[in-house]
Amino acid sequence: MSFLSKLVRPETKGRKNFERGRAAEARGDFAKAETYFDTGAAAYDAYLANEAAKGREVRPSHLVMAGVCYTRVGRNEDALRVLSECVARKEIPDAFLNAGYAAAKLGRGDEAAEYWSGYPSWADQRILANALKAQIKAIRTGGADLDAVCGAVAVAVYEQDKLNARNRNFREQGRRTSEFRQGY
Repeated sequence: MSFLSKLVRPETKGRKNFERGRAAEARGDFAKAETYFDTGAAAYDAYLANEAAKGREVRPSHLVMAGVCYTRVGRNEDALRVLSECVARKEIPDAFLNAGYAAAKLGRGDEAAEYWSGYPSWADQRILANALKAQIKAIRTGGADLDAVCGAVAVAVYEQDKLNARNRNFREQGRRTSEFRQGY
């Protein structure tokens, strides 16, 4: 850790580690991704505490990145707390996805189904949307193993991210259009 690293704002440190964690997941380096998400979660803890002490409202984009970091390191209660606030304020696809995942990990199947049923259709993520519909149906018909449901959603997220990365290479003249992480 260098002297200048203490000057980096917590939300910037959290965002950078979130991005590094997502990149490591895309490469398949899940151990390194967990390290980045853990560092990002700690940075977002400091940021959220600081903003709450000052009485300021946190941007929804920061809430969803914090929630994803918390979900990835297994802090599901914290993830559900910040993601539910984000969902109430702005329609961000990852907020619905990860809030449902955190609820399912906590054994709250009906709550997970509610979050996943609110997943926005404008996100245009077919693999993920189809997987969520199937898992919602399994939960609502009863008797669904929530760990298996979470596993199926995690596989769908990974497959959708691979498809998005492949499609990104075929965009017109290298310009970006819509991304999966729309809204933050």
